[in-house]
Amino acid sequence: MVCPIRSICTCIRSAVKMKFTIVATVLLGLVLTPALSQFQFQDVKVNRGQYPRTITINVGLGVQTLTINRNSLVAIIQSESAENTWTTVWNYGTGYIATKLGQEGVCYVSTMNRVLMPALNSIALLAEQNNNVKGESVLSSSIRYVVSRRPARDLMSYGNDIFALCSGLPTFIAFEESQQEGGNQIFYNQNACYRLDVLNLVGIDYCRAGKV
Repeated sequence: MVCPIRSICTCIRSAVKMKFTIVATVLLGLVLTPALSQFQFQDVKVNRGQYPRTITINVGLGVQTLTINRNSLVAIIQSESAENTWTTVWNYGTGYIATKLGQEGVCYVSTMNRVLMPALNSIALLAEQNNNVKGESVLSSSIRYVVSRRPARDLMSYGNDIFALCSGLPTFIAFEESQQEGGNQIFYNQNACYRLDVLNLVGIDYCRAGKV
């Protein structure tokens, strides 16, 4: 900085003030950086602590409980109706779903249809929007599975929650109605299907195959 002789004092004061401002700014940044980092870390911990999350949904005359665990990418839906007791596990990590029918004491395992089934991050919001809706519910999608006579083996490969659900029960593979196994047509009795109305969102039918 070049200053005239008559204003030398003014220039010196300006230079000192400028240096003080720079030093103060640097020190403020050093003080705030750890504080901001700690705040962001605490925020992440709070978000993770919100799961598993459980909500209750009214479906028809019964109640269903939805439990979501984003850490394991699993949604578990339980029907608490005395006449229609079932539990279904949707594992978005492995891509499989399993359903246990309480009255029949049997489990069905099938491939998840990610197009027709709601995404994990939206299932709770969609279910809550349809909660307490009066009148007949309109399902957004419907899936029909045909239960084969092939037993499901190595339940652990489908995920820990499916293993816990079906362990010790007769467990069979179910295929979507549009699927074919080994080029063979799947035949089933349309009047012998077990219907699940899941969270007023998805209708799932399990129909026993006559021959696979």
